[in-house]
Amino acid sequence: MFVYFDNTIEVIRKMKKEIIPILLFSAAMLFFNENGFSQVRFDGSENLEFQKKELNWGAGFTYGSEQEELRSVNFREYEKLTTGETKFQFQNRYWNYLDYKQESFVLNFEAGPFYGKGNWIDSTYIRNNIADHDVLGLRTNGTVSYNQRYFYNNKNYTIVDVSAWGRYDLFRQSSIGISTDSNKVVSTIVYESNETKFRYGLKARAGWGIGRLNPMNHFMTADYLLDKYYKRRNFSQSEIVQFASEIGKVKHQRNLRTGHDTENEAEQIQAFLKNSFLLETIDNLEPEWMEGEFLPRFHGSRVEFGPFFNYFNREPDFIYGGYVDFKNAQYQNYKWNRNFGAKLEYSRYKEQDWALVEIDFGWSHYIKLKSRVDFGLKYVPGAVLNHFEDIGPLNHSIIPYLGYFSQINSKTRVDLSLAWRISNRDSLMTDGPEFSLSIYRSRY
Repeated sequence: MFVYFDNTIEVIRKMKKEIIPILLFSAAMLFFNENGFSQVRFDGSENLEFQKKELNWGAGFTYGSEQEELRSVNFREYEKLTTGETKFQFQNRYWNYLDYKQESFVLNFEAGPFYGKGNWIDSTYIRNNIADHDVLGLRTNGTVSYNQRYFYNNKNYTIVDVSAWGRYDLFRQSSIGISTDSNKVVSTIVYESNETKFRYGLKARAGWGIGRLNPMNHFMTADYLLDKYYKRRNFSQSEIVQFASEIGKVKHQRNLRTGHDTENEAEQIQAFLKNSFLLETIDNLEPEWMEGEFLPRFHGSRVEFGPFFNYFNREPDFIYGGYVDFKNAQYQNYKWNRNFGAKLEYSRYKEQDWALVEIDFGWSHYIKLKSRVDFGLKYVPGAVLNHFEDIGPLNHSIIPYLGYFSQINSKTRVDLSLAWRISNRDSLMTDGPEFSLSIYRSRY
């Protein structure tokens, strides 16, 4: 990945004191969970599929930090803002997880008022301006992404992942600060102006992978219903898989345009339990059948690697490099999922390179079939490498996070997330809180 072996060893030596304890802790937790209360063991013959289309629309609020810098030999422009945004959201999402491929598509559009408060620097060899400013205006966002993993057999696959985004801001800016010219004469800056800002970017990666993350959504629904309504009978894992397959068949027949009849779907499930398992029918199954519409939930392990590139119409404009990404998800029961990830990314950019490692350890707790709570911790060490001629100081970032999702009824959802980026250097990651709240209607 554009590095020499000897220099790679030097970087590892500088980073290992900080990374190895985290890796050892994560490995210990993985061992504990693998040998703890988890009872799901797949031999590779199970065919777990998941297909779903969604149209979502509603309102949302986000709060967080933004940082942008443009630098050359003759000038420097820098801005850091804390922003809050209220927006209307429209989203189209699609998942198609089959035995030979796993693909997803997301189209998202947002628009609404936003407010920002921060500071900026505009510096040249003639004049240096430093000011605090407030911004108030209208922001529009648009993103589109497509991801596909094509499996040549049960464990080996290729990956293609492409996404593009754009943002347009129309706002009024109020600035107060000082200006210093080349003769060291200081003057005051006080002005208001109408501004626009257009930003867009493109990300793409390709690669190869080994392993598989199986979607567990239908297995979870089957596990939950059998355990709740037939406690006196012990079901084998193969029976749960058989029931999950039937649940998948019913849900995969849905049509996004015409909708679906939950009462009829519940009757089909009742008929299967009676005819295939010889079980008594469940009284009033429909209310619970309308729940369980979570994002894909996984079980298994995979590792993938390959090249990538990012383009941004503001500095930095073009980045390329390589990555290795490992993910492990453990379905422990219908209430708990344990998730672990470790990613190494080496980025090359003009005269400056950098390497990042991201370690993510978290849990998901499911409350019946209605709600999900996510919590965990990310550790992101990184360093500027400068083509290995000068290895910069190691930057440490810790990100605790919390998420909540609930199905208020068959159509209405609430989605909340909170994270706090704690970083000792702004060069690789902007520190500060991130908060988002969405309340939306869903058609699926």
